[in-house]
Amino acid sequence: MKRALFFPLSFFLVVMSSAVFLTGCGALVYNPATQRREFIVISTQEEITMGNKLHAGLLKEFKLSQNKEQADQLKRVGERIALVSDRQDYKYKFFLLEKDELNAFTTPGGNIYVYTGLMKKMKTDDELAGVIAHEIGHCAARHVIKKYQASEGYDTIASLIFNSVQMSATTKQVLSLSSNALMNLVFSSYSRHDEYEADRLAVKYIYLAGLNPEGIVETLKILKKESQGSEGVLILRSHPFLDDRIKAAQEEIVKVQNQYKS
Repeated sequence: MKRALFFPLSFFLVVMSSAVFLTGCGALVYNPATQRREFIVISTQEEITMGNKLHAGLLKEFKLSQNKEQADQLKRVGERIALVSDRQDYKYKFFLLEKDELNAFTTPGGNIYVYTGLMKKMKTDDELAGVIAHEIGHCAARHVIKKYQASEGYDTIASLIFNSVQMSATTKQVLSLSSNALMNLVFSSYSRHDEYEADRLAVKYIYLAGLNPEGIVETLKILKKESQGSEGVLILRSHPFLDDRIKAAQEEIVKVQNQYKS
């Protein structure tokens, strides 16, 4: 069994403290990625601030890869896909973390992280695009922030925003939250719906970026191969079955090609 990843409580308290500064009552915002009106409390700037706090903590836990060729490839492919994302209210940043596991994730504010263990399995730009575009899909659909708003900690934050009473007591409540619960903001799995939605957006973004959308299919096949006969790949935990994701991605490729056909 893989060792669970734990961060110091102080790291997450810094992240949570940024939530104290949430100011608005939220708003129903049309999200072009999901094509739905969504209630968003956390502003873009607040989201970026949260991401910066998380990044500082992550750099205490992980080392950035010194493989310049791989890091440059990650940035080059990432920025190409970011240009066609439905979400353009912040700058996407791409980081290669030195860890021999098959994993990638995103944090609030558009920071995207890929482990070297996963990077070395990606043999082409198209396959790497399958990883990056999926994470950008999570960003565009605001999956991280919506999970954050729905998390247990959000009840505390909401009471602080909307009631503004017993400030010191509420702050103590925030500080008492466990590091494990807060860790889930970044490392817990998305819902199956979110995973399919990120794949769907990934197909569109790869196509619009001028890369081959079959890359995401190849990426999923690689993950399937690597997960066979093992304890499971970290990036796949609680995700939909890979065969189902592959089939859905193949169907989405046909839809996207027809939709954007000249």
